[in-house]
Amino acid sequence: MKNKQFLLWTILATIWLSGCSIINPTPSPAIDVYTLSQLMETSTAPTRMKDAKAMILELSPIRSPQGLLGTGIVYRDMDYGFNSYAYSRWSDNPSKLLSSYLQQSLDQSPLISAVVQVGTRANADLVLESTLVDFSHHLQADETKTTGVVSVIFYLIDPTDKKLIASKQFTKEVIADQSNAKQATMAINKASKLMVNDLQMWLEQAIRNLPEK
Repeated sequence: MKNKQFLLWTILATIWLSGCSIINPTPSPAIDVYTLSQLMETSTAPTRMKDAKAMILELSPIRSPQGLLGTGIVYRDMDYGFNSYAYSRWSDNPSKLLSSYLQQSLDQSPLISAVVQVGTRANADLVLESTLVDFSHHLQADETKTTGVVSVIFYLIDPTDKKLIASKQFTKEVIADQSNAKQATMAINKASKLMVNDLQMWLEQAIRNLPEK
């Protein structure tokens, strides 16, 4: 009889504790959300006059590998294994973040009169297509050196005949101070800015080299 009473009390206690965990569940850790930093200097820098040869540039959607389609902050180890940091994410997937970043940055070029997206009514003079190759945090075996890496292949196309004018891959790598999501995003931000700076110079040179129409 005592054994039955003990068993009954044990069952009741278990049910009561389960009910408490449902009523007061353990809160999940907060998710840290990161983005590509906006170019604050563009709001304070003097407006650059547009060149007489300035052209309208159309940005095509950035193609992305399967592993970079989500919003996870991706890191990779020496064995080329991919994973994402827990409780941290990008505000959007890397392709969309880069697309906004490119539009804002390239619009400052004196040789680009406007940067438009696909589907606008503006008649673009040039089309810029791109493929995202890397947008991740690289970890070394001993973690003594970790880097944020951004790599993109760009294709400059003449929309009138669909011919390729030029293509180039830009890869930038910036050391991260620590192996965590915050330091990873800081390094990737810096690498993105360096990549866009080189892209702008390359585009401006390509535009200067175009034959007169």
